Amino acid sequence: MIEVKPLHYFIAAYEEGSITAAALRCFISQPSITHAIKSLESSLGVILFERSKQGIRPTIEGEKLYKLATDLLLQNQQLEAAFTPNSKVELHLYIQPDINIEQYSDIIETIKHSAPSINLSIVDSVEQSQLAIIDEQLLSSKFQFKRLNQESYKLVVRRDHALANNNKVRLESFKDLEFIERPYCTNRKVFERLTNEKNITITYKGKAIHDLQIQGLVKLGLGVAVIPGSYIQQDHDLKYISIVLDTPITRSIVLAYRKLPNVLIKTIEAIQHRSMALDKVKSSD
Repeated sequence: MIEVKPLHYFIAAYEEGSITAAALRCFISQPSITHAIKSLESSLGVILFERSKQGIRPTIEGEKLYKLATDLLLQNQQLEAAFTPNSKVELHLYIQPDINIEQYSDIIETIKHSAPSINLSIVDSVEQSQLAIIDEQLLSSKFQFKRLNQESYKLVVRRDHALANNNKVRLESFKDLEFIERPYCTNRKVFERLTNEKNITITYKGKAIHDLQIQGLVKLGLGVAVIPGSYIQQDHDLKYISIVLDTPITRSIVLAYRKLPNVLIKTIEAIQHRSMALDKVKSSD
């Protein structure tokens, strides 16, 4: 008889394409994932994965087991829920650290209220998650997603800075500025490429670990910074200036998900429709 837990580990390995990523997702050691897969292979008398330096790839038997295993685990979950009315379904949520979650708090509330049986818990990495609010550039092909927002970047300076009277600046204005570095920026290389093309050398005065800290350092007069639009706040000491570029640099914030409980599918679709409606309102302004 096949146990349920090894099937969970097998599914994680299948979806991640990596033993390491599967272990991270399941909060266990790599040998435990390997042991579970070998145990299944021994019980079924088949090889489930082809192994290489690039990772693992499912065999025909692995593809077959994946479909059967996902159906079985879903039925198992539904069976438990039917006879345990107050039971909670654990859902792991990842929120990218440099995304201002306050901008998307209504999404979290919508999920919580539309599916009381869901227990949301925060995880440290996207590999461990079933649901994520994340920059699309950082998302693996293992996820589906719905777009929430398209964010542009702005230059933030103190109100007494020489550029504070400007509503727009070009990259050439960066030449004589001292910046607080944002090392976690997903578009950092794009900015660097554009400044290099214009022979602009960026001077950094230090690094920040999150965008609220960046704005605090700017307020103290320790430099200027480039931050995404969602972190713009009402602050009389700071000025946010649009950056004029031939090709605007933006990041796409998405609600990403793997296989979800049925109760959440319609909620995700509703969130997408609402985001599209908001986009139309913004474009008409």
